[in-house]
Amino acid sequence: RQGAALVVCTTSDGLKCGGYNPKGWVGYGEARGSIAAFLWREDKGLFGVGGSESGFVKLRKVGGAGLAQLDNPENGPSFGADSLIIPLGKSDPKMARSKLGSYYERFPDGSNSLFGKPQVQLRDLKVYHGVYEEGEYIPFTDAEPFALY
Repeated sequence: RQGAALVVCTTSDGLKCGGYNPKGWVGYGEARGSIAAFLWREDKGLFGVGGSESGFVKLRKVGGAGLAQLDNPENGPSFGADSLIIPLGKSDPKMARSKLGSYYERFPDGSNSLFGKPQVQLRDLKVYHGVYEEGEYIPFTDAEPFALY
């Protein structure tokens, strides 16, 4: 139990993207819901052309709070059933997949992958989480199957 987490990926092409999980991962093997979860991508334009003013695009959770994150102890970070999946599998530990639309919104132009293609190789993966003192309350980390936040 380590509280909220920010996932930061860099693909082999240099694209930075990731997700925010307000409940963190605790390894209970459950689908965790939260309307506060989101995915993000650095936006220099997908291929270095155009881009947003802020430099980032935020993709909100859609379809209600359900299945914002999959909390399976045997896998890496997973947002939705298919929105951002980093399995950390033995056969291909740097592979990541993305298909947007069912659990997280698509990009304004209708594209449905964080990467511009369904699957990529990662150069770097970092997960930042809260730091708490022994016995300190960690918000939103227990199993809460009907929570709406």
